[in-house]
Amino acid sequence: MNTEQDRRAFLAIVLSVGVYFIWQAYFAPLPPTESAAAMSIDASVDTSPSTESAESVESIGSVTPATAVPARPLAASAVVAERTEAVSGDGWEAEIHSGNGTFRDISLQNYTRSPQVNPLYSWLLDKVQGKADGGWAPYEGGDDPQPLMSEKGALVLAGGGVLDDDGADISGAPSVYAIERHDQVWVATRMRSDGLHITKRYAPTDEPFTFDVEITFRNDTSSSIPQLWVGAADEMDPGAGRFDNALRPLAHVDGSIEHLLDLEDLEGAQDERYIGAVDWFGVGDRYFMAVLVPEEAINAQVVMDTLPSGRSGSFLLDNRTLDTGASRTYALKAFLGPKDLDYLKAYGHNLDTAVEFGWFGFFSKILLFLLKMFQSGVVNWGVSIVLLTVLVKLAFFPLTQKAFVSSRRMQVLQPKLNELREKYKDNKELQTQETMKLFRENNVNPMGSCLPTLIQLPVWFALYNVMLYSVELYDSSFLYLQDLSAEDPYGLLPTIYAVVLFVQQRMMPMANMDETQQKIFRMMPLLFAVWMFVFPSGLVLYFSINMLLTIGQQWLIRRRFKEEAA
Repeated sequence: MNTEQDRRAFLAIVLSVGVYFIWQAYFAPLPPTESAAAMSIDASVDTSPSTESAESVESIGSVTPATAVPARPLAASAVVAERTEAVSGDGWEAEIHSGNGTFRDISLQNYTRSPQVNPLYSWLLDKVQGKADGGWAPYEGGDDPQPLMSEKGALVLAGGGVLDDDGADISGAPSVYAIERHDQVWVATRMRSDGLHITKRYAPTDEPFTFDVEITFRNDTSSSIPQLWVGAADEMDPGAGRFDNALRPLAHVDGSIEHLLDLEDLEGAQDERYIGAVDWFGVGDRYFMAVLVPEEAINAQVVMDTLPSGRSGSFLLDNRTLDTGASRTYALKAFLGPKDLDYLKAYGHNLDTAVEFGWFGFFSKILLFLLKMFQSGVVNWGVSIVLLTVLVKLAFFPLTQKAFVSSRRMQVLQPKLNELREKYKDNKELQTQETMKLFRENNVNPMGSCLPTLIQLPVWFALYNVMLYSVELYDSSFLYLQDLSAEDPYGLLPTIYAVVLFVQQRMMPMANMDETQQKIFRMMPLLFAVWMFVFPSGLVLYFSINMLLTIGQQWLIRRRFKEEAA
């Protein structure tokens, strides 16, 4: 890598990598088990249901017969005591609460909470500033079931009229529902003071992480209702960054994934609206989600907003008027589980788009498939990453071999190139012509040493997204690392990478570089090491193994050229 064109090309690649990661960090928009057991209840209620009646009925989606359980109409003046019951299904547990007739405090039993990572450098800085209490622990926690929605969460909210009432009565009275159990089905009902009757029915399914939802609105008011809405919301951390595993509103509307990252976009009267065919909507973090899926795609509007209660979420708005005496039923399926491509593809409804691998999603899916294949054999994701690194290195071996050979040949031609620059220093056009002639005579490609690196960039970016967004690697351990999807708290892998990058840099010829270019190259190990301290440790493991293999390959080529020269 000794010609001016070659150095400029390589610098462009380095800058491109830096721009990509900076853009990812600050500016990018947010790339089964056996049949499910019946929904289990920790309490039972003796009820005597009666039938409902309405002048006209509309139905959206197919209604599962098992969920069509009659419910007692709740008088608007009735006083209903708050009530909370434990409920569970295949892979999840939750509470059903009378406050909104919703599910809250949802956790996933097949997954454990990822341990909190305490980087050593961060603890030392706090220690110097007098902020650290006690000794340093690299990891804390990690034994509890994975939380999905908090005690202040709500799935499924429902209402009529303005969205900002948060499901409360238009008179200001709390939105308390009457909760009843009918065999394996929960029914929540309420009558608003204006006469809008809402019934929610929750029933088990034979699929893991799911249950059926049926919501019926009956308009017993004296006037029509301009819109109905259904949604999910929870308290969310507004200060969480892109690399934090924070809960956020998300949906799939009009053929594209919509993911709200910055809650500041919802401040004041602002909201985010998406119009088109709604496949699903709800809330989720990097690895898990709680979403509602219409049995049939609905042409409606999804609004991401923050309610007066402080909870943020996604809401389906149906702007069709519900006339006096009319009823409308929505049939949906609730999915409470991991963003696992195998699960999500099986469910359909474009749920697999929730795994956002970005621009290089095609390569990400291939790499994830290979990782799964290795993991099924060695039963360890860290070893699988090492094996994947070797495989990728072998796949690109011919290209990198040509790149290193081209770089060595360029070094041999360096004296002649210097002569041409001096001889034709006053005629740049002729200098370029003679230089290209020299390259052709010696079978040298001036871009040969940088092109293979450029070709591998999509693989690197794709693997970065696999490490950051694949639930399969969530909370996976390797050697001293407890979570390969989180940074290395010891800083050992980033340090190893910086050292091997420094060694690899010294093996590259820099004699013909100007002083500025040499300074940039000397800064590269430090710059990349800083990035690696915040990258997923699984990705740093890949980079470190790849760099060690690269150094070995370069050493063999240098030895070969020395033998030929001798």
